[in-house]
Parts: sequence; C-alpha cells; structure tokens
Amino acid sequence: MKNTLTGFTVCVALSMSSVSFANDVGRIDQYLSKYSKNFKALGQGGDVEFAYQKQIEKIIQEKNQEAQIRFLENLKRDKQQFTMGGKLEEATECQKAQLAMIDYETQFLSEKLATAKAYRQLGKKAVLSDKGLANSSMGKEWYRLLRKAWLSSDISPEDLIKMGNVELDRALAHYHRLQKNMGYEGRDAEFYAYLNSSTFQYPEDTTPQADYEQRQAIVYQNIGKLFLPNCVQAPMIRASNRGMSFPVDGYYLPEEGAFYFNKAKSHYDRRSLDWLLLHESTPGHHFQNRYAVKQAACTTTIPHSFYAAYVEGWAAYVEEYGHELGLYQTDADELGAVEWNLVRSIRVILDVGINHFDWSEQQAKDFWQSKLPMLPSLADREISRVRNWPVQAITYKLGAVKFRELREQQKKRLGPQFDIRQFHHDVLKYGPLPIDVLDQIMAATQH
Repeated sequence: MKNTLTGFTVCVALSMSSVSFANDVGRIDQYLSKYSKNFKALGQGGDVEFAYQKQIEKIIQEKNQEAQIRFLENLKRDKQQFTMGGKLEEATECQKAQLAMIDYETQFLSEKLATAKAYRQLGKKAVLSDKGLANSSMGKEWYRLLRKAWLSSDISPEDLIKMGNVELDRALAHYHRLQKNMGYEGRDAEFYAYLNSSTFQYPEDTTPQADYEQRQAIVYQNIGKLFLPNCVQAPMIRASNRGMSFPVDGYYLPEEGAFYFNKAKSHYDRRSLDWLLLHESTPGHHFQNRYAVKQAACTTTIPHSFYAAYVEGWAAYVEEYGHELGLYQTDADELGAVEWNLVRSIRVILDVGINHFDWSEQQAKDFWQSKLPMLPSLADREISRVRNWPVQAITYKLGAVKFRELREQQKKRLGPQFDIRQFHHDVLKYGPLPIDVLDQIMAATQH
C-alpha cells in the first residue's frame, strides 16, 4: 500500500498560455511536453492524507483555482488544434495512451474545482463532520469525487455494492472448499482455533527470512509461465524494525527495490507468506514497478498521479497465480490469501454502505457478523478504516476485478491465440494507468 494519490496539493502560479503548434505530427509531442511542464502547477500529483477530513480541507484551501480553470480552457483549445486537423489519427500508441491519461487528469481536476466551489458557497453552513463523510455537507458529492480519485473510474455506488457481493460470495465458496479439504467442514469454532494456533506461527526469536527467500526463488523459476522474457530482477528481502507501530505484515519500498516483512503482531504468521510475497514482491508491486521501467513501451513518459486501483489492483490480482508460480503448496497457505480476499470483498460493501448509504456502526457490525463470523477480530478495525479513509480500501478489489475481466475479454476475443504472457505485457507496458483508460487501451489491442 502506498500513501500517494491524485494530488490535492496547493497550486502554484500557472503560466501556460495557448500553444501555437507547428503543422506537423510533432504538435502532439509539444502538447504532451507543455502539459508535463505544468503538471504540478495543475495541482496534480503529490502526497495526500488518507483521512477524508484532511483531503477535503486541502481541496477547499487550494489557491489559484481560477488560474487552474483558465489552464483547462487553454488545454482544451490546444488539443482541438490537432484533433480537428485529423492529426490524432497519426498519433502513436504511446501518444494515444498519454493523451487519454491527460483527459482523465483534466476531467478530474475540473470535477474537483466544481465540487470545491459548490462547497465554499455553503459558507458557514458547511459541515465537515468527524462522524463520517455521510454526516458532512455534500457528503455524496465528496464521495463521488473520492471514488474518481482513488478508483480512476466512474463506477456507481450501486455497481460497487453489486461487485462486492459477487466477490464476497465467490471468496466464501473458496474458503469453505478449503475448510472442507482441511477436515473442518461445519466446525467453524474448531477451525478458527486451529488456524490461530502455534501450528502456523513462527517460534519466538525466529524469522521467515529463509522461507521468503526460498519462495521467491521458486516464483522466479516459474515466472516464464505468466510473463514474456524480461530483465526484472528479484527484490531484496529484509526484516523491518517498524514492528507493531506499523500494523502491516509486509511492504515494498520502490526506491530501495526491497520487500520488507514486518512483525506487526506478537508472532509471524506462516499462512501469510505466500500471498504477501506475491502481492508485495513478484509479480506484484516490485515486478510491476520495475517492468514499467525496463520493458516500457514508450521512450518518453509524462508525469501522472498515483493510480491506486491499478497499482493495488494488480498486486491483488496476481495473488490468484500462486499455484502456477509454485506456491500455495498446502491448503493452509492458500487459505491465507483467501481470507484477505474475503476482507477486501466485504470492504467494498461496507465502504459504500457507510459513506454513501449512511449505515450505522451497528449495521456495519451486523453485516460483518452475518458474512464473516470466522474473522471476528478484524471487524472493528476494518469498519473504522472505511469510515475514516473512504474508498481507499476498494482499490484492491476493483482493480483486481478489472484485470480479471480484461483477461477474460481477451480470452474470448482471441480464442486459442490468447497468450497470458502477452496479455500481462499489454497491461503492464505503459506503467500505471487510470482504470478507465486501461479499459480503453485494451479494447483497442489487436493481438
């Protein structure tokens, strides 16, 4: 998980006037270059707090919003110069992808400015409640904007609920299938006790370092089954000293090219190793990050926001390939991944229920208990998370579902010519993209 998102940073002075393009195909490159130079001035990129109150406060306190509007008008006028002249048809695949990214960024900026203006017009009547987004002024409008920011998609609350329910039912069926395989069918309390016993915990004063390294070696022995030949090397594996102050079992730092495992509880959990390695290391965050550089389809890039649904969605999507990559050698190892799939699925429903439909705390707890009685210790934490960080937790599931849907669409279209390695290259070669833009690009892919 990363702590950056489409930026809500304070803007600096904007300097872009309408561009005078030469009458050649290079006008598209000029447009991309001009946009890139002014990216930060647009208020895009940068870090953002996950908490909705701080996000909204940053938006409404931004400076130079009128200048941002004028910039958008100039940008629209500039693009018309080459779209009206038919030059867009001459654009390369990279240029088309980057133009689509700019369209997303500018559309989001326009919506952000409009929402902030409407909120400020409320004056002293505006309320930013600490009891949740649903209790704040323009709560639904803010929730729509945050959906667009985090998910880079216009998906509706109703469609998210539908998706969440489908995914939750799918994950529950998988869970109960493994429970039966392990000999605990219909014995939920005993199964819970077994899974949380010392059988699946590392003894005190031992670490999973060697097991992670062994698993990573196995993954790289099998990586060619899912990916074209590439130059991505395995990340370093290190023990984190952040401990319980940082409540995650592992994380990836791209600037170091390192996967860290972390003792966030009193013990290391053996059942977390496989899925966490796939998610954070290879072929998850590390592989995606390095592939986008080493196998890049574009010789030049444009700056862009952090597309969380793509990045986190990819890392969640590849967890399903544990068997192909030589992991999930026991039902218990696979179950670790399934349990987190359950959590990610129910988060979608809870997030929409709490932040859009104004579910009470008790409604949320009752829903959790009705669906995931086998994971009682996580309920309070997850409910608090989606209330305080609206939409962020949906990114994993929405992105994973989108990658899976695109794969199945390509399978159907290409039939026996479908190659999973080529598909993965096609979705990775441009680097992170808005989910809706990825959808457009894959729809136009010919092989």
